[in-house]
Amino acid sequence: MTYDWSPNMNLPHVLKDQLLSTIGPAPKEVTHINYDSRKITNNGCFVCIKGDNTDGHLFIEKAVFQGAVQIIGDNQEVMIENAKRYSDVQFILVREPKKALALYSSYLQSHAHKQMSLIGVTGTFGKTTITAYIRNLLNGAGIKTGSIGTAGVWDHKSSLSLHRSTPTTPESSDLHAHLKRMRNRDISCVVMEATSIGLDQERLFGLHFDIAVHSNLHPEHLDYHGTFEQYKQAKLRLFEQANVAVVNIDDEGMSKDILSTFKGELWTYGIHHNATVQAENLKATQNGSSFDLLIKDEKHHIFIPVLGTHNIYNFLASLCVCLAKGFTIQEISPLFHKLEGPPGRLQLIPEFPDRKMIFDFSHTPVALENLLKTIKPIPYKRLIIMITGIGIREKSLRAPIAKAVEGRADEIIVTADHPGDEDPVVVVNDVIAGFETTTKNVHPVPNRGEAIKKAMGLAKEGDLILITGLCMEEFQIIKGKKVPYHDYDHVKEFLHSSKPQEYLREVSVYK
Repeated sequence: MTYDWSPNMNLPHVLKDQLLSTIGPAPKEVTHINYDSRKITNNGCFVCIKGDNTDGHLFIEKAVFQGAVQIIGDNQEVMIENAKRYSDVQFILVREPKKALALYSSYLQSHAHKQMSLIGVTGTFGKTTITAYIRNLLNGAGIKTGSIGTAGVWDHKSSLSLHRSTPTTPESSDLHAHLKRMRNRDISCVVMEATSIGLDQERLFGLHFDIAVHSNLHPEHLDYHGTFEQYKQAKLRLFEQANVAVVNIDDEGMSKDILSTFKGELWTYGIHHNATVQAENLKATQNGSSFDLLIKDEKHHIFIPVLGTHNIYNFLASLCVCLAKGFTIQEISPLFHKLEGPPGRLQLIPEFPDRKMIFDFSHTPVALENLLKTIKPIPYKRLIIMITGIGIREKSLRAPIAKAVEGRADEIIVTADHPGDEDPVVVVNDVIAGFETTTKNVHPVPNRGEAIKKAMGLAKEGDLILITGLCMEEFQIIKGKKVPYHDYDHVKEFLHSSKPQEYLREVSVYK
């Protein structure tokens, strides 16, 4: 049985072709929507999503008990069964609950995204930095710009203390709430990271991007996607939702795929191949990078206060976005000396006296190799690096992490990030297995916080300490729970310790 819709609840208009049928009375009011039954309160809409470990349809009773007036799902048998049990609740059968969640969330947030310019950034490496650079440059140019991604949610001024449903691309209900919050602050442009998993899970469904940016593509998340081709296809979906594409022409991973299929306006950037925006004659100092910038046959010599060839690529991508939005190089170039990246990306920790200490998000073999190249202009006596295996990522990446740094540092501390359901000792040993020879300069410390203090304890005057891994996170995932955690707490603990030598004791973890 179906019912007439109330004037403020035009479901065919809201859910479009996702709507199949309804049972039960249309509610007078729906105030919020969520896929997590624990977050449903009075007048809420609960969306049943089937995941790898559980099925949202199993939590219908809990959602109703907590005040749900609407249930959206795709299991017809379960929906009908529950509709008989809860006759005062409306049950909505849809084709794909994730798409329905995105459409309904947009409706409840007054379609805020349609009132803003959206920029999406995808790729394996560089998304967070490109996003930060774009936000920095556009705000400097007078466009109020916010950002959403691994570094959190930022308005045009600062980071916002908001719940994060995922590490990078939020679930659609959270994403649309963030966009509405930004629109209420008169933000006119939002740049966001678009992960392969986020795209595959329809978190960005229904959004239209003015500009889509491609950084590069390397194997990652294959435990989720299955194959590299499926991973690439997920990334390419962003460009089906965009007017303008910004493409790294030097990337062999998927630049050709975009260039051969994209029908809109194209901007390319690179170093080794001719591009719309190209850098050449690169020179690095400990203070930054200088190079010649070629833009449509015009040459400009510039300096930016960032290190590393990979960050020059990230800068070129962000510059393309500014140019695509109509700014000239003359209008943008005065902003270059104030270019700011995200926290946790080559982030200098100044509190450790007589030593250099840097936090960096590098947690894959390729990223670590880039990091070690990046720090070459920085003077130091000895290099101490902390590397990490990640329990919730592919095991195949752990041993290559050791190979990426072997023989390239004076002291190597090996620890575990987000152990998940695994024993941190096992994660550490998986990394250590990648060393050809395990010498006295390899120090296994399964607890990340203790590993940071170990690295600091090993440092002497003039040394450089690199703390790598997921150093921007505010939690560690342990046994399915997000346990509050901050790297900086352990830095302060070491600096304020009356007995810092206690962190030097060796930990035996080998099995």
